[in-house]
Amino acid sequence: MEVDKIKKFLQSYLDSVIVPKVNKELASEENDEPIKMEVFQVLKGTYQPPIYHAFIDIEPNWDGSYRKKIENDVNDFMKILSIPNRLKIHWNKRPAFKDSDLYGMQNKK
Repeated sequence: MEVDKIKKFLQSYLDSVIVPKVNKELASEENDEPIKMEVFQVLKGTYQPPIYHAFIDIEPNWDGSYRKKIENDVNDFMKILSIPNRLKIHWNKRPAFKDSDLYGMQNKK
């Protein structure tokens, strides 16, 4: 599957399932401000088997224990899409570039 499609599906999943669920739990427990998540980019690594890398922005920069649970939920979602490869989530980070190519992984579709 193309990484652009994965990005769109992942963003839709975050918007419709994860963010409302987390915001509901945060509001009932701690009265925290709601979170927002946006998928910046999804890349496919070059190693075999390839690992997908999702760069997700989360605001506010929330460092709760839910991050691991969200990562597990997202990996389960990837399996629903019939993508057996692991997905590594990078929170509030950007890919490292070297000579206009992704360093350490390749932007393959």
